[in-house]
Amino acid sequence: MRIVELSESEVKQVEPIFALDIGTRMVMGLVMIKKEQGYEILASARTEHRQRAMYDGQVHDVEEVARAVVIVKEKIEKKLGVHLTQVAVAAAGRALRTEVAVVEHKELLPVRWEREDVLALEMEAVHQALRQLKLSSEDDSQSYHCVGYSTIAKWNEGEEISSLIGQRGKVASVSVIATFLPRTVVDGLVAVLGQVELEMTSLTLEPIAAGQAAIPTNMRRLNLALVDIGAGTADIALTKNGSFFAYGMVPMAGDAVTEAICSHYLLDFKVGEKVKRELNTKEELKFKDFLGAKVIAKKNDVLKVIQTVVGKIAESISREIMKLNKDVPQAVILIGGGSLTPMLSELLAETLGIPQNRVGIQVRERLGDIYGEKSIRGPESVTPIGIGIAALEGNGLQYYTVLVNSARVSIFELQLATVAEALLAAGILPRSFFGKPGSALTFEWNREMQVIKGSMGNAAQLSVNDKPGKLDQALKAGDNIVFVAGEPGVDAQVCIKDVLPKVEAKWITWNGKRVLYAPQVFVNHELASETDIIIDGSKITYVPNDDLNNLCQQMDDIRHNKEKIEIRINGVSRTLDLTIERLVNGCGVDGSHIIQQGDSIEVHTRQLTVSELHLEPKPITFSVNGVFVEYPPQETIISFHGRLVLEDQPLKDGMDLKVEGYKTMPILSELLPYVTFPDKVVPGASLKITVNGTPAEFTTVLHPGDRMCATFD
Repeated sequence: MRIVELSESEVKQVEPIFALDIGTRMVMGLVMIKKEQGYEILASARTEHRQRAMYDGQVHDVEEVARAVVIVKEKIEKKLGVHLTQVAVAAAGRALRTEVAVVEHKELLPVRWEREDVLALEMEAVHQALRQLKLSSEDDSQSYHCVGYSTIAKWNEGEEISSLIGQRGKVASVSVIATFLPRTVVDGLVAVLGQVELEMTSLTLEPIAAGQAAIPTNMRRLNLALVDIGAGTADIALTKNGSFFAYGMVPMAGDAVTEAICSHYLLDFKVGEKVKRELNTKEELKFKDFLGAKVIAKKNDVLKVIQTVVGKIAESISREIMKLNKDVPQAVILIGGGSLTPMLSELLAETLGIPQNRVGIQVRERLGDIYGEKSIRGPESVTPIGIGIAALEGNGLQYYTVLVNSARVSIFELQLATVAEALLAAGILPRSFFGKPGSALTFEWNREMQVIKGSMGNAAQLSVNDKPGKLDQALKAGDNIVFVAGEPGVDAQVCIKDVLPKVEAKWITWNGKRVLYAPQVFVNHELASETDIIIDGSKITYVPNDDLNNLCQQMDDIRHNKEKIEIRINGVSRTLDLTIERLVNGCGVDGSHIIQQGDSIEVHTRQLTVSELHLEPKPITFSVNGVFVEYPPQETIISFHGRLVLEDQPLKDGMDLKVEGYKTMPILSELLPYVTFPDKVVPGASLKITVNGTPAEFTTVLHPGDRMCATFD
């Protein structure tokens, strides 16, 4: 934070910082400056909340927290004789959220990806990460500040690539990891600071701030666990290989111990807190319970009361450390007022299975490179010192406001903030950065896919401080952004006549009748008009007015060169081929012949007649003395449905013809000429004839298949 009216020698070195640690139980502030030999604390102050105004690092009573901040601010201002206007603060580490998101953008045709396209795609990915975070959150009404993002990977046409800018393709994808803070956490802090006329210029996370001060850089190569134990929570940070690599939180800390004392002895919370603190300095404790009765308790008796809950806190912290670290750390460093809880360090060493001397409490007095005012001391002073160091070293999130369409928007600057990030923070969707092109119209034209593009959308209008701006333009505090969303393009819409080839209709003569031969269009197999609107996904068939085949199709005379008919002859089916005759201007042609204006076309089928079937009746077969004898047809009789049919009668599909060789069945005497008798017959022998075993005479009527027997007696 900037402080005015300091000595010229101090101002020449580094601008001092007002750091403020707003905790669940206490508010502590200090003014620090960085010098060559380290960090000097120029002034500090602290105060406790009169009542519980903070829960788990979240502001619940803005006015009560603001009252405490004013007390600390005025004390420091009085010590330094300055007016404080800006401040660095910290948010609870458990509030930080990260999400990885992947989005893709598709075009119908290959395009060149410009810088603006890629930036808009990245912003869409950040927005997708925010949607994922809200879906996974238990409270779907929670909103978040994006405090930064990083692009993990980019793909063009499915192939990973280092940069999309300048590449061509139809599909581009990006993957980002985005970091968010709940707006309620940040807005609560901003609301408190606003009431006391302080502007937040830097925001860090409590475990990061504590680590800055408690564990020197050269010690972070060790596997250490830093535990900041406050009133409501215990924040955990782990180091290894030179840096912090994991953060966690346990929702149980000093207040749980106080509540156990209050519950056992029936005390007001403030009295219980006082009793808890005196456990470290007195062997005998005196206090009054809620009913006014005086109580004298031995230290060991109170320790027995809290032993169970302290053990639970130690177990919870150990469990979280093992979950994050996957192994036992080399040492555990405790900070925060809750680290002074009796028996906590011993029980923590026991649950982790490490020596007692590997669990220690870090205090301001042992911090290297920290000097100046001595009144700030103890483990609870480490976090505010870390907040100051983070701000002085520029490791915090720089915080400022800009205007977007006259609305104030808060910006965190993990990296150089751009116009695009400000628009995203203002709730403006990335898809509105560019006017969406109108939807394309796709349809099949004679089985080939056709695409008609919609019109391009208009780009958004963007200005920064009344001058044309760009999405990737860097911002500074107080910038005024005016954004007008891009207008979408118009969807493609065409009539059939808009896509028809320019072809003239032809007047022709069809089987003696004058007709107009024009192209035809079928949409989804239905005849369509030229003025019909083409619907997306339609299947269009265009039949040009060119050859004889298309003319026959249009005239509903769709016949192949050989049409077939089926007839039956004496109950047996028979398929006959009929020849199609096509004449153009009197000359025979095939279906590919091109029709011209004024042509005369005759198309007909050459009919077959009964005579062309060459029908012959079959003889009747009889059995005579075991020998088959054929009785030849006497004439040819052709009939259809009982009526005689002439030989020149045309054949029709489905006719059932009956062909017979006799008007009546023959009698026995008519068959005898076709029977062979023995050459030698006994003189005087008589001829005896039976038909089917029954005696017969020469006038007996025969039927096909009859069995005759002729003998001489």
